[in-house]
Amino acid sequence: MAQRGSSSARWLRGADRSLRIALAEPDDWNPVLHQIDADFGQGVTEKLRADRIPIILRMDGGLSFYLVPREWLDRIMVESESFDPHMLGLWLGDMKRGEFKLALPVLHHIVPLTDKRIVVSRHAAEAFTYGRSILKESVLKIESSLQRGQQVLVLNTDDECMGLAALSVDAGRLQLLSAHELVAKNVMDIGWYIRRFS
Repeated sequence: MAQRGSSSARWLRGADRSLRIALAEPDDWNPVLHQIDADFGQGVTEKLRADRIPIILRMDGGLSFYLVPREWLDRIMVESESFDPHMLGLWLGDMKRGEFKLALPVLHHIVPLTDKRIVVSRHAAEAFTYGRSILKESVLKIESSLQRGQQVLVLNTDDECMGLAALSVDAGRLQLLSAHELVAKNVMDIGWYIRRFS
C-alpha cells in the first residue's frame, strides 16, 4: 500500500543518494491518516497536521513521514542536495511492508488531542521506560470506554508521555482484575533509545 503513490511522487534526491524526498501523495498519506485517527480519535491527524504539509522520505526499504511547515517547502526543494532528514520537521513515523509505526517524538504532540491515554504511578512510569508493561495496581486513571487492543498513550503523574501501550483488557473490566494482572503491554517507550545505544 505504501508504494502505490510513491512511484508517481516527485522525488528529490538528498545528499545521501539512497534518500528521496517527496510531497506525500494521497495513496501514501491516507493509510497513515486513517490509522492515527482509528487509534486516537477521528480528526486527530488533521489537528496534529495543522498548517503543515506531509512529506515522505524513501529510505531503508520504507517511507518515513514528516510534517513540515509550509514556509520550508521551497527551501527543501532548492537545497535537497545538502538536505539533512533529521532537521525536516515533526517525524510522524515509518511505513514498512504496509505497516505504519508511530515515531516516539510525535507521541507528546498527540497527548492534548486524545482521551486514549492511561495515567500510571510514578514507580510504574519509571518501570515502563525500562520496557515493562502496566499492571492494574499501577493505573491511576483511564477512560472507561477504552477497549482491549486499543493503543493508549502512557502518562506519568506529571502528564508527561512515557510511550505507547496496547490494552490487554477492556478498561471497563479493570475493577475485576487483581492488583498484579496485566492491563497494558508496552509497545514503545522513551527508554528505548538508552537501551538500544548503551
